[in-house]
Amino acid sequence: MMNEDERVETLVRSTLRYAADGAPRSPAGLPGRVVARSRDRRRGRVAMLAALGSAVAAAVVVPVAAGTLGLGGGGGDVATGVLQPAPSTVSVPPYPHEPAPEDRPPMGDRLVVDDPALGGAVELWYARNSDGAPAFCLLRRSRTGGSWSSCNAAPVGGKASLEGTTETWPPPEETLYFGTAGDQVTGVNAVSATGERTPGQIRRPDGAPRAIWTVTLPATARVTGFEFTDAHGMTVATAAHTPRTVPEATAEPVGTVLRLGGGLSAGVSEVPDRTLIWRLDGDPVAADLVRAEDLLRDLGGRRIPVLLHEREHRWFGVVSDTRTAEVELVFPDGRKATAAARKDPWGIGVRLFGGRHGRDGDIFRKGFEVVGYDAAGRELWREPHAPAAGR
Repeated sequence: MMNEDERVETLVRSTLRYAADGAPRSPAGLPGRVVARSRDRRRGRVAMLAALGSAVAAAVVVPVAAGTLGLGGGGGDVATGVLQPAPSTVSVPPYPHEPAPEDRPPMGDRLVVDDPALGGAVELWYARNSDGAPAFCLLRRSRTGGSWSSCNAAPVGGKASLEGTTETWPPPEETLYFGTAGDQVTGVNAVSATGERTPGQIRRPDGAPRAIWTVTLPATARVTGFEFTDAHGMTVATAAHTPRTVPEATAEPVGTVLRLGGGLSAGVSEVPDRTLIWRLDGDPVAADLVRAEDLLRDLGGRRIPVLLHEREHRWFGVVSDTRTAEVELVFPDGRKATAAARKDPWGIGVRLFGGRHGRDGDIFRKGFEVVGYDAAGRELWREPHAPAAGR
């Protein structure tokens, strides 16, 4: 079963599938903590990275990077955007000569805000690069406690900068944008493609050399930039943002679309790789790579019994044992939800299931078990998920 830590690890892998052309080489000694694999047949050989903190099932989560906006400290008003992946307690310095975030004393307190994409928290703060210049750092925690941290190699500077975003695909309900601001900046507005402006917050953690700004918007909003204003309401800086599109978003299903009831469906696309895309009432809510070397396997190649997704009181996913006729979701209080396991019509060699669980709140925080049974009611497999600590 894919828990949230594993989902976060795949977030790193998927991020670098789209960004590896511009990614730096792995630091010396990193292979002991990070795995590189080939991916993305459109580009040939592209590196992927995944932390080895826990098992990985190949669910696709495509984070979107804030584009390069010009270098802070070079006289401009905006700095460099950074990628935002995040998994099971691993720190990756952006360049070999820069220390990891945990090895740098922070410059002031950290700002902690909710992460709408991973259900955990984002920590934002400043630390010094090896040359003494202040750098922007972040740490993302999943709702099960796994984390990923990094510090930007480029020093912060100028009047304001866009440093990152939690954009992903399939999109969550909301997206967080964040960056830095100098003393002159007292306000920030996100600007959409239609010209609509949404104000954010600017906060200065105690002891920090600069302020940190955040804006949270519905994921459906197409943000094209940010405006930064002074105490008189005058615009003193801007930052451009290009809403990134991914090929999965417009890919047409190949062959049969399997309908699992209640508006839930699953279909397979071939762009950019063979991908199982789950939709709820027509909107994408989850995706899984279905190549034999990826689906329902951890990084060591071990076959895992179930890959579980949860969205809007629906639980759904894939099981590896094709003898499975029914899947049961068991909660700590003994209550259960069941779903029939359906044969996949694409010849992948798995079973698919989907149903409602009727529980309020985050089911990952309280824990559960997923159990598979054959047609005679005999238990075939069982996967526990321990309760996850909150933020």
